[in-house]
Amino acid sequence: MQCFKLVNAGFVDRLIVFDELPERFTKGVKTREAAGFPRSWAKWLISIGSMRTVFKTDTTVDLARNYTYKHTPIGSEPCFFVLDYTDLNDDKQRWREICEYLRLHVGPEVRLKEKVEDMAMPLAAGSTQPLSVEPEDIPVIPVPRETIDVPEIQPLVGQHETIIVNEPKAKKRGRPKKVAVEA
Repeated sequence: MQCFKLVNAGFVDRLIVFDELPERFTKGVKTREAAGFPRSWAKWLISIGSMRTVFKTDTTVDLARNYTYKHTPIGSEPCFFVLDYTDLNDDKQRWREICEYLRLHVGPEVRLKEKVEDMAMPLAAGSTQPLSVEPEDIPVIPVPRETIDVPEIQPLVGQHETIIVNEPKAKKRGRPKKVAVEA
């Protein structure tokens, strides 16, 4: 599951959870750790599997002042996938793709609103109010797993069969002849 935090400048952030959203929608999306939230939020993010890989960066400098960086994964941490879905063009496009995917693949048992962002739960009643939502209150949209239908390849030629192929006639080289057109 992936927990998306929808950011709209000047308004309260909203949260929505998708069950089994394909990886192509989360690839390249900014992530933010659960810092500033109560511990129960981090435990909840871990339980639903909204995680990111944490890297350790080692920097080495040689005599010519060339820097080399080595990134090694050291673990994972709970995170939110953050989309600034009204201001940044890349995030607008990504959110539009997610909404279109949901409309095409979510079954009739899930009733989507006209705007999917209206289904997201605001974190507080107002921008000056404290956090007023619990992790269990956030809606989870069940998305069926993406299955790719690969048809079975039937062999064209069975064992002990021979195929006879007529070779096409050789094409004439040069310009084609002009054909008169009747008016």
